[in-house]
Amino acid sequence: MDKPDADLEALRRSEQRFRAAFAQQFQFMAILAPDGRVLEFNQQLAADGLAVPREDVIGQLFWCTVWWRDRAEMQTAWPERLREAAASATPVLSEDSYTSSGGELRHAAAAVSAVRNEAGEIDCYIVQATDITQRRHAEALQHGMEAQLRETQKLEAIGTLAGGIAHDFNNILGAILGNVALAVDTLDAGHPALAPLKQIKQAGRRARTMVQQILAFSRRQPHELVAQPLRPVVDETLALLRSTLPSSVQLDAVLSDEVLWVKADATQIQQVLVNLCTNAWHALKDGRGRIELGLAAAPEHQARLWVSDDGAGMDPATRARIFEPFFTTKPVDAGTGLGLSVVHGIVTEHGGRIEVETEPGRGSRFTLTLPLADAGIDSRPGGHSGLMPLDGGGRRVLYADDDESMSIVVDGLLCRAGYEVTLFQDARAALAALRAWPEDFDLVITDYNMPHCSGIELAREVARLRPGLPVVISSGYITDAMRAEAADAGVRHVMHKENTLEELGALARRVLDGDPAG
Repeated sequence: MDKPDADLEALRRSEQRFRAAFAQQFQFMAILAPDGRVLEFNQQLAADGLAVPREDVIGQLFWCTVWWRDRAEMQTAWPERLREAAASATPVLSEDSYTSSGGELRHAAAAVSAVRNEAGEIDCYIVQATDITQRRHAEALQHGMEAQLRETQKLEAIGTLAGGIAHDFNNILGAILGNVALAVDTLDAGHPALAPLKQIKQAGRRARTMVQQILAFSRRQPHELVAQPLRPVVDETLALLRSTLPSSVQLDAVLSDEVLWVKADATQIQQVLVNLCTNAWHALKDGRGRIELGLAAAPEHQARLWVSDDGAGMDPATRARIFEPFFTTKPVDAGTGLGLSVVHGIVTEHGGRIEVETEPGRGSRFTLTLPLADAGIDSRPGGHSGLMPLDGGGRRVLYADDDESMSIVVDGLLCRAGYEVTLFQDARAALAALRAWPEDFDLVITDYNMPHCSGIELAREVARLRPGLPVVISSGYITDAMRAEAADAGVRHVMHKENTLEELGALARRVLDGDPAG
């Protein structure tokens, strides 16, 4: 083989190696002429093995090829990048979305370098790119998780704040309701003060319900499923909604008179209805329209609740995602996307189900079905209206609470019921009395949250000084953790402080009669 033939063979092999290396590159690579037309490219951005036809790319302006032709902003961006590369000693970097050979919108990171000939003129441009779609998805997922974490932290902060507010506010409510009961007990029937006292009592009970709703919304209220009629729960929710919704919203109630008993947490059911009605309000055009809240019996031994509106409605895509956590169609900072996921969770926990009927422009209807329960005793707070039964029999009660107004009310209630009461507003003073006269008391009732010594600490000391002396703890904010801690300390019962008027008399009698802890 003579030298020219050898040179040609070497050149051919070199070109083969170059084309093989070019085609086998891990990254996408394209060689562009100085005017931006494609001279060569590999298939590394081909999706699902779908190669891009060479005739559709070779000789075309890079920004007019299949990858960019439907992205108008690239018609300006790529020529500018070539100019930057021509003026730069280092590659020009960018990140763009592009259309894959399979028609999918994807993302790539690119570097553009200018190659010059011996005369210093632009010979060609080299474009190298890597698909970063998965990285973008991972980053989006991470950002979403960070947003969820921030929302969760907000809810935790709200819950902590709500717990502190509930404790102080329930002390106030307990004092108000207790003093009202004592005042009513001293008045003759027909006394003109009875009517305003009744209004105070109703307002106090409503405030008590709102505190429990705050705790439920912040997910800090333990679930208590008890058998109860559903209609009073709906009635209380309607009263709350009528004071909350603007006058531009017509709120109609379609409620069956049939007594429908369910096993439910009243506060959580109210949360469900408030969430649904609030969403319905937001769906109304310009905040004007009609919302209907209904209750009726349903087949298969069930109760049916529904909330409907004549608002914007939803398309199928939105309807399919409404129960996903953190999904929302509201503007940024206008909603957490938690409302309907919480609703779904509550209904499921109650053994029920939720169905949605909606159509764009024709409103939405959310229907809840809950299993009926056997009728029992209505144990909801507020179900009893009178004072404690007069059956104290002179038994001795130590009551410890740092709140003066609550101490005075409980003293009045217990003394009227026939108990002998010794009050302490300092837990340390109560402990000193127990140490000095451990046999002088039949029952200890203490607030949970007191300075210097908590109700749990007081209970532990009582158990050490006099095993078997029953202890009841009251608190405006009860959690499962608190119940467990109290049980470990030997506490006989944990009572919601705001229910002192309704519960304390029967509870004291039950504990003193030796009933098991509850």
